[in-house]
Amino acid sequence: MLLVIGLASLGLVLVAFGYLGYCGYRLAKAGLGLARTYGPIAGELSAKAALATERAAQAGAQAEEIQAHLERLQASLQRLAVITEAWRAAGAPYRKVRDYFGR
Repeated sequence: MLLVIGLASLGLVLVAFGYLGYCGYRLAKAGLGLARTYGPIAGELSAKAALATERAAQAGAQAEEIQAHLERLQASLQRLAVITEAWRAAGAPYRKVRDYFGR
């Protein structure tokens, strides 16, 4: 009787190992298919990420230069505001005469 129980247990264990082996084979087959499909895409994404990192470093290096350009632009805008105000003030008498004669 013990021999039958032992053989049945051994058979059950062998069937379980067979099933696990089959599931492992299917998993490996699916994994290899995914690796073949998405491997080149992952390589492209990695290259693009490296390029983005490089461009971010370049932008960081140019930040001081951009700041200097912005400061010069603000100074130019202030000068333009002064010139515009002077132009309006200089044209005020002309506009009064023009308005007086109805043109």
